[in-house]
Amino acid sequence: MFQQGEYVVYSDTGLCLVEQIGVPDFSVSDRNVPYYFLRSTEDGSRIYVPVDTRIPMRAPMTSAEAEQLLSSLPDLPVSPPGSRDRKAVVQHYQAMLRPHTSQALAQTVKSIHCCRRSMPGRMGSAEETLLKRAEHQLCSELACALHLSEADASARLTAALSQSREN
Repeated sequence: MFQQGEYVVYSDTGLCLVEQIGVPDFSVSDRNVPYYFLRSTEDGSRIYVPVDTRIPMRAPMTSAEAEQLLSSLPDLPVSPPGSRDRKAVVQHYQAMLRPHTSQALAQTVKSIHCCRRSMPGRMGSAEETLLKRAEHQLCSELACALHLSEADASARLTAALSQSREN
């Protein structure tokens, strides 16, 4: 169970602060079910999640895990989609994100970047949206773990990605 004041990575929302744990006033189900009151670090929205939720929620990576992830990024395998069909491409990247881990985020970001370089023309808007969301989630988690601004975390990610291009 997470504690008040801790950060969590909640599903596709990304990094959130656990502001409170308790029974919300609006609970229409069992009044004794405790909820996490989460605050999104991205847009400040409040999210109410039952403590026993099945939706993926995990602790963010530690600083050591963040450094390890950045140093291993050049060696992460790229997973290109097996098709050029836009719908299949999006489904491929969504499946890559499904484990809801920082490793999955990093591998997806790297894969999309590598595929973007090898594709003639512009990337589809759905892929661009997936890339921006995955990069934002990864950078916000790196920033939290490494006590950096999100811009500095983004610069560290970009540097790690550029090393992988040389290999």
